[in-house]
Amino acid sequence: MSAFLELRDLRTHFPIYRGLIIRRKIASVKAVDGISLTLKKGEILGLVGESGCGKSSLARTVMQLLRCTDGEVRLEGRSLADLSSAEIRRSRVNFQMIFQDPYASLNPRMTVFDTLAEALQTRGKLRGKPLVQKIGELMRQVGLPPKQMMRYPHEFSGGQRQRIAIARALAPQPN
Repeated sequence: MSAFLELRDLRTHFPIYRGLIIRRKIASVKAVDGISLTLKKGEILGLVGESGCGKSSLARTVMQLLRCTDGEVRLEGRSLADLSSAEIRRSRVNFQMIFQDPYASLNPRMTVFDTLAEALQTRGKLRGKPLVQKIGELMRQVGLPPKQMMRYPHEFSGGQRQRIAIARALAPQPN
């Protein structure tokens, strides 16, 4: 099976400048420095490390929210650096970030149903009973009872909110 996501010697550095009138680069913070990895379709990667070690910078670089300083991100054989902004947005349905603090990524004014429905509807055209069934299936898949789909994020524990974020990331792709 070929690579779904491939990182080749990926680097994301942030320049440090000095001077107000004549700005010059004096150093760089090396948030990501030489990461290479390959993931096959269906594999899941978890990044673990101390605060400030570059986990979020790596994820943002893969998602093309940050441009890499050097190296390459390839998704299904295509370099993401070669894609237009619109093509990158369309590609993002194929890979997701799940943050450590899911409460910050869940809209407190949306029920779990609305959150998962939004994810499903951006990937396809589900409506009505099939949409409700699919949301129930996603909730069961992450170990949450479907009867809780009309609850709001603040009504769940931290671990349950994490499961909601995972369910959102698992929302199926369009056929």
